[in-house]
Amino acid sequence: MSAKHQFFPDDMIIVGEITGAHGIKGQVKVEALTDFPELRFAPGAELFLEKQRRWVKILAASLHKGLYLLTLEGIADRDVAQSLLHTYLRVPRESLPELPEGEYYHFQLIGLQVYEGERYLGRLADIMETGANDVYVIKNQQPEPGSPAEILLPALQSCICRVDVAAGRMEVKIPEGLLD
Repeated sequence: MSAKHQFFPDDMIIVGEITGAHGIKGQVKVEALTDFPELRFAPGAELFLEKQRRWVKILAASLHKGLYLLTLEGIADRDVAQSLLHTYLRVPRESLPELPEGEYYHFQLIGLQVYEGERYLGRLADIMETGANDVYVIKNQQPEPGSPAEILLPALQSCICRVDVAAGRMEVKIPEGLLD
């Protein structure tokens, strides 16, 4: 592999999970965990196969019942495909498409310190995806007296004032009544 392929899993983003085998020729069923499945699972694309700690090329791909069926280089029978159950497929962070201004990947937001004005609320620990909008889970290991250890903040423009990924900081406005 070329130098661009010398990555460790921490330097990469999960784009899919193998959920089973399909047929007898080694195809795998993949749940897409990316906003760009047509890019990530296109024939010729390369993915890091976490369980085998190696790169594989996609030879063929199709969509079937909401899952991608992939034929991967070097996986030619059902037993090998089945042994990959619950294996993550990854790509280098640097290969992610650039997002429009004001949009972020979840991994860019997780871990940001969250403030309302100068008041520290905690760190963004998780992002829950709901039907209407995402919800940011803000956790504070040592909250001030009277402050919650966890805040569930809707990811709305009216609540998220400023995101500074480089500084590791997010400024928010807590809606009235949310902490009551």
